[in-house]
Amino acid sequence: MGRSLGYHSSGIMLAIALAGFAGCTGDVGDPDAAGTGGGGVTLPDGTESASLLPARIRRLTNAEYAASARALTGTTTNPSEGFAPDSRQDGFTVNDAQRVDPVLAKQLAAAAEALAAEVKGKAAELAPCADPGTQAESCARAFITSFGGRAYRRPLDAAEADALLAVYQVGAKGATYADGIELVARAVLQSPGFLYLTEIGDGSGGDALALTPHELASSLSYLITAGPPDDALMEAAVAGALSTPEGREAEVRRLLQTSAARERIVRVVREWLGVDRIAMTAKDSNVYGDFAGARASMERETEDFVTEVLMNSTGTVGELLGADWSIIDQPLMSVYGAAGTGRVSFSDRRGILNQGAFLSVYAHATETAPVLRGVTVLRRVACVDIPSPTELNINVVPPVPDPSKTTRQRFEIHSTDAECKGCHNSIDPIGFSFERFDGMGKVREKDNGTDVDSAVTVAISADFDGAYADSNALAQALSTSPTVRSCFARNVFRASVGRSGKAAAESEESFLKAWQAVPEAEQGKLVETLITYVKSSLFSHRRPQ
Repeated sequence: MGRSLGYHSSGIMLAIALAGFAGCTGDVGDPDAAGTGGGGVTLPDGTESASLLPARIRRLTNAEYAASARALTGTTTNPSEGFAPDSRQDGFTVNDAQRVDPVLAKQLAAAAEALAAEVKGKAAELAPCADPGTQAESCARAFITSFGGRAYRRPLDAAEADALLAVYQVGAKGATYADGIELVARAVLQSPGFLYLTEIGDGSGGDALALTPHELASSLSYLITAGPPDDALMEAAVAGALSTPEGREAEVRRLLQTSAARERIVRVVREWLGVDRIAMTAKDSNVYGDFAGARASMERETEDFVTEVLMNSTGTVGELLGADWSIIDQPLMSVYGAAGTGRVSFSDRRGILNQGAFLSVYAHATETAPVLRGVTVLRRVACVDIPSPTELNINVVPPVPDPSKTTRQRFEIHSTDAECKGCHNSIDPIGFSFERFDGMGKVREKDNGTDVDSAVTVAISADFDGAYADSNALAQALSTSPTVRSCFARNVFRASVGRSGKAAAESEESFLKAWQAVPEAEQGKLVETLITYVKSSLFSHRRPQ
């Protein structure tokens, strides 16, 4: 009969302190710090060492943790389901500034305890031992080598293996072999080697640090599948295949055939536009009585639509923004006034910006939000820098409710305010173009009893400037815009590297140069944009801090 592990905290903390740190050393510095290091070394693909991302250690996101835990333990649960939400950088959950705070530490400990109990229950499969009575420690060492190596995504060194064997001995003393295995699993699942990805190289120094083969495998796998490398990828890493751009491209194209890659890519697009927040969006049921029943359908629509565009169609940002079809179910058929379900063509609802998820997320509980919609399109789709009012020291006073006016009429006051019009002359025309859709994405002809006016003129010195009848006409223009294609590439890069803003500006510009060298027909494709990054030295090298 195994004893409770509750008083083994000292052993667990010993393992956490020692196990997994051998691969986590290096001068990683402050992830928010800007600036460059090294001297002007030029890598074979033309990348300057100064534009490389800095060496760093990055914590797994909640989704990455869950995928890693499932691959390691075989659990069928979602271990990160109750975790505190990921922090975000520029909207994306892959984020090198994420930390383990006290709340998350407790959640990680609870998850590790539950997962380790599963490992104990499957000890005969995961840690087989023909004779636990006489061979327990040799069996435990074999488990540590296998389980620890898969957890850390690289071979353990002797110090790590010895530290984990000490944990096993604490767990098995006066108890059973399976108890010792459970404590090892519990320690490993809370160790830095499992919870963090390293991008620091082999410690050889220089102005450009080449990632180790195992780091390349992990970075590539988490980038494409949001999970740990499979056996084939690890074999490619050990064989040196990932040291070449062509070898990395081959592995990316192989991994893109997996369901995990499809889920990861769909997540990138949804986080890009913020439509993943539809699950947390609420509406006043007195105003939008159908919303609660359609919200889950809106979430499914974006997932199904993005999957279809990226995996079974052109794979371009142009189709994401300009498609005249979507994939809907019965609740959305009613909301949209469609004639059927499944893949449905629309004459008045073009692309992802005119779907219920986007229109609902960027609206208030009781009315539309033209400013939110306009700012989001400018910042996320066109990469136009719109400062927040707080940056400009402006105190925003929302337009006073007036049941005799439309939302557009109320918000047009921005264009008469000297403090506001500089930004709102750009924001509001974009936002007003969506006024044919209410706060949950239903088509409407009237607002407060007055005809809706969605005709706008966009004049922001962009290649999509022009007069548009509504957001559908605007979406069509955005879908063919070179500016939008370039902005999409920037966002794919930001989602991939987990860093944006001033700290990554030089890296982003270096990536854009590589992306611009790709044939124009490939530039708007998310997959080809990812491959451009993976083949570059920006992926395979880092600079010292």
